[in-house]
Formats: sequence, C-alpha cells, structure tokens
Amino acid sequence: MKNNLIMKILLLFFFPFTIYAQENGTINLSVNQAMEYAIQNNADVQNARLDVAIADKKVWETTTIGLPQISASGSYLNNLSLATQLIPAEFFGGAPGEFAEVQFGTKHNFTGTLTVSQLIFSGSYLVGLQASKIYRNLSEHSLNKTKIDTKGNVALTYYSILMAEESIITLVENQKYMNDLLRQTTAFYENGLLEETEVDKLNITVISLDNSIKSMRRQVDYLYLLLKIQLGIVREDKIVLTDNLNNILLEINIDELLNKKFALEEHVDYQLIKTQEDLMALDLKRYKSEYLPTLSAFYNFQENAMRDDFNPFTSDEKWYQSSMLGFQIDVPIFSSGYKRSKVQQARLELEKVTNTKKVLESNLYSLLLQKRNEFITGQETLENSQKNKQISKKVLDNISTKHKKGVASSLELNQANTDYLMTVSEYTQSIVNLLNAKIELEKILNEL
Repeated sequence: MKNNLIMKILLLFFFPFTIYAQENGTINLSVNQAMEYAIQNNADVQNARLDVAIADKKVWETTTIGLPQISASGSYLNNLSLATQLIPAEFFGGAPGEFAEVQFGTKHNFTGTLTVSQLIFSGSYLVGLQASKIYRNLSEHSLNKTKIDTKGNVALTYYSILMAEESIITLVENQKYMNDLLRQTTAFYENGLLEETEVDKLNITVISLDNSIKSMRRQVDYLYLLLKIQLGIVREDKIVLTDNLNNILLEINIDELLNKKFALEEHVDYQLIKTQEDLMALDLKRYKSEYLPTLSAFYNFQENAMRDDFNPFTSDEKWYQSSMLGFQIDVPIFSSGYKRSKVQQARLELEKVTNTKKVLESNLYSLLLQKRNEFITGQETLENSQKNKQISKKVLDNISTKHKKGVASSLELNQANTDYLMTVSEYTQSIVNLLNAKIELEKILNEL
C-alpha cells in the first residue's frame, strides 16, 4: 500500500499533464488533457507514427544496399543416365575409323557455393541514402502536422460540446421561465382578465422551446461520439468535460498571442514543402549520378563432390575446392538521351516545388494577418454580444412585467423572448468563434 502511494505521488509530480481521472469507464478531461489524450490514442496520429517507423526501416533498407552481401547455395544432381560420347577407337589402340563409346561423370554430384559481394562506389546509392534520411524527416513533419490538426479538431469539438450544453441550460431556464408565465397567464384567462389567444401563443412558445431542447441534446450526443472517435475512446466509455467556456476564456493571454513573433521556418507546412524541395533536389542529383560508373567486388568459393554412391559426407572421398575474386565496373556510355530526359524532368519538378514554396511563404504571412484580425474581431464581437445579451434580458423582464399587467401583448412578449434567446445564442457562439480563432492563430504561430 505504501509503495502504491509513493508511485502515485511520483506520477503526479513527473507527469502532471498526462494523468486522466478514469473510474468505471468514465474519463474526466480538460481541453488540454483531451488534446494530449488524442495525441496518444488518435488513430490518425498512430498511423503517422507508424509512417515514421516505416521510414526508419526504409533508411536501414537503403543503407544495407551498400553493406556486404553474403549468400550460400547448395545443389545436388543425380545423373539417372550418363550421356554417352563417341571417341575414335584408335586413341585406345583400336582400328582407325571405328569409335569407342565412353561415358564421363559420376551418378551423384554435390555442389556448395559461398558468394560475397560488396558495392564499392555507386553515385545512385549515395544519393539514395541521403534521400531516405530526408524521407524520414518528411514523415516526422507529417506526424507533427497530424498532431497539430488533431489537437485543433479535438479542441473545436470540445468547445462545440460546451457551447451546446450552455445552450441547453439557457433553453431549459427559459422554458421554465415561460412555463411559469404560462401558468400565470392561464390563471388570468380563467379569471377573465386575458383572452384565450394569449394562452395559446405562450403554449406554442413552450412547445417550440421543448423541441429546441430535444434537438440540441441530440446534437450533444453526436458531438460526444465525434469526440470519442477523435480521442480514440471506445463508444461505451463516458467522457466528462471538466472545463467551461468562461474559464477557458480567462486563460487566454491576448497580448502574448498578438505579439508573438512568427517563425516561418518553424511552421509545419513550410517544413513539409522545404523537405519536398530537398527531395526533388536529390532526385535531380540521383539522375545526374547515373552518368557515373558503378564499381563492385565479389568473392566466390565453391566445393564439389562427385560420387558413384550417395555418400556426400563420407571421409573416404574428397571435396574439390575452387574460388575466385573479382571486380566489376559498369560504365554508362550511351542511352539515346534517356538519362538526359530524366535529368531535365527532375530539374523542372524541382523548379515547380520551389515556386510552390515561394507562394506558400507569401500565403503564410497573409494567413497570419488574417488570423490575427479574426482573433481581434472575435474579441470585439464577444464584448458586443455580451452587452446585447444583458440588454435583451432586461427588455424581456420589462415586457414580461407589462404582460402580467395586461399592458404588453403576447406578440411583444414572444418577440422579446426570441430576441433574448438569439442574443444568448450569439453570445455563446461568439465565445466559440473566439476560441476557434485562438486555435487557428496558435496553429500558424506553432503554439498549439
């Protein structure tokens, strides 16, 4: 028990951001914890990690081409019927013009061969080795981009759930408010102080609110399912969101985000296109290297056994050895313009990706300005929508009081209630819009 307590304390001390409260299939997550959880469990991120691992294996695969290659082989040949050769009989003292029938060889033949080869120089191999390492970097950049996109999507869904749940709370409170008003209006109607039309109009409003609440709850269920998919959580588990929109707003450091210096070279999209440019440059270099000769060495060792009986491992008869050492050089001389055409194509492809990189640089600076403006606009919109919500609530309370006194009509009351719900919805949406603008700005600033 004591050891378990010490272990928990150590985990909390060294890994404060990766501990998730989980009991009976329930996972409690803040928005930051949800993003971290997704980085560990999201299927797309896991596949991107596998791509990096595959790239590592690809680097080693390419490396092994230039390492010594050793192979061994063995064969057995059974001469079911030896070939017969005709030799002039006079070689053996026979009469001229006659031939002697002779059979050469043995019935059983065994061969064992060991071959060693080593690539000494190949321009294509050297370039391919460089390209495989850059390809590994490309996979790493792709993994980072997948992580960033996943965190952004998780945060967006998280905020959308909070917005929908806030909307449900507002609708339920408003429904309760309108039900109380409906009971009062019904009592006035029964006492002959109001017409039945006033009651009917309020009934329509209450029913409409009930439908809106049911629809919003279905939307929340869908968003929770979407979040589970993004987090890599099984559908049966329950998620509890521990953050709320207002607390998340308080944590935003507005000045820091707006004054953060943009580092182009650190942006993942720029890193991806730069790596692609490096790959295209190496592709051009590879085609040029095909004009260079290739040099390799090889060594071959062979043993043969020839027997009339099937006894390859007997010590009474010998195995006969042979070996050779050689070098091979391949010099390209003429390819009818094939290599030149490949070089020209690679050069044009490199020029294309270089142009794309230049366009991306301009677009990223433009996007930075756009996202900063959207973030500022989101702040201003949030402030205005908050004021509008307060004003609309005040108007609704005033008209509700007048309606109870018979001074205001049901039409005015319904319109005031609709305006209030609209301003509440706009306020909640403005919070989410600001948070989304924050995410987009953090993504381009490489802060997410």
